[in-house]
Amino acid sequence: MDRRIERTRTAVVEAAVALAARGVPAMGMTEIATAAGVSRKAVYENFGSRDEVLRSATEWLLRDAVPSVEPPAARETSVWVAVLAPVVAHMTRHRDYYRSVLSGPAGAAARDAVVDHAVTGLRAERARRSEPGAGDVATGVGDAGGPAGGVVAGAQDDGAAAAVRRDRFAVHGLVGMIADALLQRSDADLRGLFCELTEGLPALSPGC
Repeated sequence: MDRRIERTRTAVVEAAVALAARGVPAMGMTEIATAAGVSRKAVYENFGSRDEVLRSATEWLLRDAVPSVEPPAARETSVWVAVLAPVVAHMTRHRDYYRSVLSGPAGAAARDAVVDHAVTGLRAERARRSEPGAGDVATGVGDAGGPAGGVVAGAQDDGAAAAVRRDRFAVHGLVGMIADALLQRSDADLRGLFCELTEGLPALSPGC
């Protein structure tokens, strides 16, 4: 990416994060452009819409939501907790930003960014642990050149797609409940809610 474009995009997302964290009402492209020190035209040329600005801003913030890593011999935390607990901690650290963005017109775009981040993290962590649901097709298991190989690859493809759908369903629900709690109370205990929501679900709760 051209350095000038990269600088503009970085300035815009940083400005959007700062404005949202301050709870600036009716934050539009003009306010974002002014805060970033660029023209309104430049914002549209790089992002196209306010939703895209705030989705990119959320993705930029999510860089600190890194899954916790345990050595295989001592691993006790489930994949779900390893990936989602850091996301919940991230939303807690940036609660002012999320309260502002999730309650506004771009709330769906920001929420989708969080969900996509978590689902991608789940697949990556499963691949790191060599667990099912990591997209086995890409590993080349089986001889896809023959009839049997084609069937195996197709089954793996279907299984990976089903795993992604299940992940998205579960993550949407968890993120939605956490977002609702945050919107209702600025001091909501998001970590406690996460553990409460996953209690009794063996695949989700270990590690809380």
